[in-house]
Amino acid sequence: MIEERPRDTVLDLVRHSGLNAIAEECHRLACLRDGWTVYTGWLQVNMELWDWLQEAKFEGKRAEAERIEYGDLLHTVLSLGAHMGYDVEKELRDAMQRNAERVRW
Repeated sequence: MIEERPRDTVLDLVRHSGLNAIAEECHRLACLRDGWTVYTGWLQVNMELWDWLQEAKFEGKRAEAERIEYGDLLHTVLSLGAHMGYDVEKELRDAMQRNAERVRW
């Protein structure tokens, strides 16, 4: 059974979490490596998602490779969000709010 928490407490988990700073650093590193545009960012997200899904297919051997690809996907998504000027903490809080409302929390 999933533990229920007060709604405000859950949404506060990402408020001032440092996620925006992490996204900015992800973006800085991606730009140094690849020279990002929005288009190349979207292509990179697609590629990282594909790589992660491919690693997830191999039950038993997947643990390390799958985690590595998942980390790469997170890095890429955060970098793209920073590139596009999103407040990633706010966007995550809003997504959490929408999902909480879907389960009538």
